[in-house]
Amino acid sequence: MRLGFSMLFFGPRVTAAHHPALRELRAAGYDGVEVPVVEAELPELRELAKVLDGEGLARTAVGFCGPEVDPISTSAATRRAAGEHLHRLVDRAAALGCDVLGGPMHSAYATFPAHSDARVGAAPELLARSADVLRPVAAHAASAGVRLGLEYLNRFECCLCTTAAQTRALVDLVDHPACAAVYDTHHAHIEDPSQGAAIRALGARLGHVQLSESHRGPLGSGQVHWPDVFAALQHARYDGWLVVEAFSRQDPAFGAGLRIWRELYGDPRALWRDAAQFVRSRWG
Repeated sequence: MRLGFSMLFFGPRVTAAHHPALRELRAAGYDGVEVPVVEAELPELRELAKVLDGEGLARTAVGFCGPEVDPISTSAATRRAAGEHLHRLVDRAAALGCDVLGGPMHSAYATFPAHSDARVGAAPELLARSADVLRPVAAHAASAGVRLGLEYLNRFECCLCTTAAQTRALVDLVDHPACAAVYDTHHAHIEDPSQGAAIRALGARLGHVQLSESHRGPLGSGQVHWPDVFAALQHARYDGWLVVEAFSRQDPAFGAGLRIWRELYGDPRALWRDAAQFVRSRWG
């Protein structure tokens, strides 16, 4: 197991202003960080890679699709644009030296068609569209040494993959060794019958894990059933990344976009220190 911390805590883009936090995260016991790459450019990611190497931090990447690059769009042109967008994200993850690119890349984030009930009724068609876009992206990722992780979201942020079972079905359709499922405790807490059931539903397709509280604040202070989470992961012999994901209003616009309306912690350093201790004390 490797323990990571999501840099989305600070905002949608990692800059030099965040470099001091990297050393503190390493000192707190993190093996790496998860870096958002949607807005980043290749030169800055290569420079960030040097900084991370200097701090002894490994890394994963997180990305998503917007409505103009929606893999399940009825427009063939939009689906082609989605494939090109995801290829670029893979290239950015590779430039940063990441082994995983995770996120809700199966469909556009928070995009809900006017007649979403009819579209959800045609879920097999939508899953097939998404898989057709993702399959060549997975092949490209494999050639770059990156593994795709498809993250399911709750019903308020997504209308395609909202459960472990749906995500397992999509990964099965893509059917490529460089494509796996992402399990996020925040979303599973909302949508699945239990944390353990979600992990069991993903089975061998589970490739990446994000640990996030029900309210997105400090781990252990919300409603996620953590004993169930850790027991199921250890029973499954999971040995990949565990990435702590908490959100804040340090970037007010980004926080508002994620519906973070209040700060859920006092000292940010205490948050990531306590989270590292919380996870390691329970992993064994």
